[in-house]
Amino acid sequence: MGIDSGCSENRTGKYLQNVTYNFMTTTELMNKLQRLRKLDGKSLFKRHYFKIFGSDKHHYNLNPTLSEKQVKSFENTHSIALPADYKNFLLHIENGGAGPAYGLLQLDNWNYELAISDKKFLSTPFSYTDNWNMQYTGDINNDDHYLTPEFQNWEKEYFSNKHITGSIRICHYGCAIYFLLIITGQEAGNIWVDDRANDMGLYPAISKFTKQKMTFTDWYDEWLNESIKELN
Repeated sequence: MGIDSGCSENRTGKYLQNVTYNFMTTTELMNKLQRLRKLDGKSLFKRHYFKIFGSDKHHYNLNPTLSEKQVKSFENTHSIALPADYKNFLLHIENGGAGPAYGLLQLDNWNYELAISDKKFLSTPFSYTDNWNMQYTGDINNDDHYLTPEFQNWEKEYFSNKHITGSIRICHYGCAIYFLLIITGQEAGNIWVDDRANDMGLYPAISKFTKQKMTFTDWYDEWLNESIKELN
């Protein structure tokens, strides 16, 4: 969602509206997060004891925000532009910490538990716009099927990093399930789920309420709303 440096007055006005929108969204998210932190946790006056899934891991701690210079350095290094709402989040709320499941990963931990040597990994567009999976079609009745070349070739292809180019790991759900934030491609800005560890493939995160795909802000806000509702 880049802004043309040669903006006309009308486009500049639109840009200022977007800045205001992002600011208000950030303020609203922070207010809800502070409310959630007051409800759940470990202290004398908390109403609950880390009841929300994963909160006993991140403890609602907020890592220090990043500077514009740090974010720009990351973008330049990978030849990408981070989604505007996520960038705003990094600049004004936190760089990893409190969030869905086991919490948000820090930006410099974007490739958590991944072996990535391709310098163009993030600038290479994410390939999918709808659910993707690739079932193993070999004989699973053979107890040793996982030792066969057929299975090993399938496994190598199935878990290839080529299926998640243009994305960062933003959150670990547990059981080797990860939330991805898509950085490049048609799905840029949306949250996807990497559930290949459970043979469920890759699929977009869908809102329980709108039944639509979710941006980073949609996803984070829905977690806050659901968590607060659960504790009230």
